[in-house]
Amino acid sequence: MLWEVRSLAQLLLLLLVARGTQIPRKEVQVVWAKEGSPVQLPCILSSIHQNLSRKHSFLWRVTVTWQRWQDRTPQASWYTVFRVGPGGVRSVRLPPQPRLQLGGLSLHQGDFSLWLRPAWLTDAGEYRARVHFENGDLRCHLCLRFGQASVTASPPGPIVTSGLVLLNCSFNRPDLPEAVLWSRGRAPIIPSSRHLPVGSLLFLSHVTLSDAGPWDCHVIYPDGFNVSVTHYLAILGLEPLTQKTVYVGEGSKVELPCHLSPAPGTMPGLIAQWTLPWGRGSCLVSGDDKSSFALRLDHVSRAQAGTYNCSLSFQGHQLSAAVTLAVITVTEKSFGSSSSRKGLLCEVTPTFRQEYFLWTTLDNQTLENPPGPWLELGDEELQVEQWQCQVCQGTQQCGAVVYNLGLQGTGAQLSGRNPKALKGGKYLPLLLSFGILLLLFSGIGAAVFRFRQRKLPGSFSALEDAAQRPQRQNKAEEMEPESQSQC
Repeated sequence: MLWEVRSLAQLLLLLLVARGTQIPRKEVQVVWAKEGSPVQLPCILSSIHQNLSRKHSFLWRVTVTWQRWQDRTPQASWYTVFRVGPGGVRSVRLPPQPRLQLGGLSLHQGDFSLWLRPAWLTDAGEYRARVHFENGDLRCHLCLRFGQASVTASPPGPIVTSGLVLLNCSFNRPDLPEAVLWSRGRAPIIPSSRHLPVGSLLFLSHVTLSDAGPWDCHVIYPDGFNVSVTHYLAILGLEPLTQKTVYVGEGSKVELPCHLSPAPGTMPGLIAQWTLPWGRGSCLVSGDDKSSFALRLDHVSRAQAGTYNCSLSFQGHQLSAAVTLAVITVTEKSFGSSSSRKGLLCEVTPTFRQEYFLWTTLDNQTLENPPGPWLELGDEELQVEQWQCQVCQGTQQCGAVVYNLGLQGTGAQLSGRNPKALKGGKYLPLLLSFGILLLLFSGIGAAVFRFRQRKLPGSFSALEDAAQRPQRQNKAEEMEPESQSQC
């Protein structure tokens, strides 16, 4: 009985088509699109009409025509934008629009939708389609509209670190969305004490520079339409984001970082104040063209180690950053019960007990010595003139200092001597003292002799002068030829 009723219904539909009766016309359907994204203008046969058409092969002999209403001309009218004939010949209104597409195999399945890949704002307006096949046709009437998705921030503009901001995601479609999802990249925003999504709103509290950048909003509607929009959040603050530790060797130069992000461009007159550790005062640093307020220190000493604070007043906001200067020093010390063993001790001021030490040569050769602050100076170590102490934290090298054995202490002297020379070394001070006394007595004797010579009587002065006169004359005669030869 059921089979007879179904056959009778199909027979009635066949008679309607054979008499040229039109398939009921659809109401005007509104299609929403986002500029730059593909959009489908649907025109699809119902399931009953598809079954009937397949049985009688109507879809193999169809003509599909899509038209658009143009109201920007003095005489508004419909014009053809796309047509497919029974032989598969397609014609598109000049100029050709390769982004206008009809489904290929889907035509034989009753899908005559027009695709715009992509859709632009100029495509907005009314469209109608007419699908004509043997003894019947299908008509569709649509209205394409474009919506603008946007995200607004309150307060607007750059947000100061530790502040609060509210993001509102909206789309100018009259009906309410089914869902609004927030994400960063591919990671959805999970509610927390700092990030709280509530529908189209997203609350961000205690923002940091890590919150700067893109925030994505995805709007989903019940009819399957969805749109995404990205908002770039600007956070104003000083880098480094968290307290940074800079390791440097004693006696070296160092630059403590302090950078305004994002850089506001050329803004002369910005000055940052650096507060020195242990209450040693403060100093002012002017910013450069890259918004850097780095503090430069020459010949760093252990006394300069500590935490430095960089503060800046910008657009009515007080910004700050902290940098800790850790100074690496190496000293030569004796250890052991008899203090006969010597070694190098590498230290960091201040220490966080998270560092580990590594002793290497300048060519990065590491001897068989366990990592640690102590380097015992054995015969093999004394053959190396320069040692480098690297202070590391985690997997990253933080800083290093070079110690020159050839310029420091007794260790360098021992490394340049042979054992036989070392045995006589203890007599060197005695020999130096004896030589100084000998020179002193010689000077005293010469002074006494000159004094006594001046006190002799003058009766023999004429004889001495007569005896010395021939000698002076002979010397003058000897010098005269020599002087003439020089001329």
